[in-house]
Amino acid sequence: MMAWAQILRRQLNPVIAAIVSAVVLIGMLGYMIQARAAILREGTEIILKTSPVDPRDLMRGDYVRLAYDISVMDGALFKGDWPKQSRLAPVWLTLEPGEDGVASVTSVSLEKPDPGSATAVYLKSQPVWLYESDRGKATSLSLSFGIERYYVPEGEGLEIEDARNDQRTTVAVRVSEDGEAQIARLMIDGETLYEEPLY
Repeated sequence: MMAWAQILRRQLNPVIAAIVSAVVLIGMLGYMIQARAAILREGTEIILKTSPVDPRDLMRGDYVRLAYDISVMDGALFKGDWPKQSRLAPVWLTLEPGEDGVASVTSVSLEKPDPGSATAVYLKSQPVWLYESDRGKATSLSLSFGIERYYVPEGEGLEIEDARNDQRTTVAVRVSEDGEAQIARLMIDGETLYEEPLY
């Protein structure tokens, strides 16, 4: 009883607690910023073509919604074993640049493929439900990669949305060795409109 009373009487100095909390928060923020910058600095660049988005879905706030041609998985390109039980898991896309420089999907798998072509880039999706009942079927899955929003200066989103819906927008994406993606540049008709700074 005496020990508990002593522990309760000893309170952590509020100033020390605030300093420790601040150091932890700053450290976490610094780590997230550095991880993003590392992908932009060292990741392999691919060019992705955007797809039209339902015109009724207007820009919210100061960002533009982006959909990509690669965002719908073609089940016919799936290689390897389908899960024996339904589960939530990422899928890996193998991307190769075409003659126009725009990347397209050459295969899809549950594991990161062994490096094959020198020009191949391996992009990991965010987790998606894979249903056991879809085994052996040419299933189409809707995929996302964490690059579906692009923040723009206030009032400039409608021009980008119009170009996106006219399929004139492409995005340069940097992909890390772990398959994580970051938008590096947004382009209209091949001309860079916005470029992301490292920090």
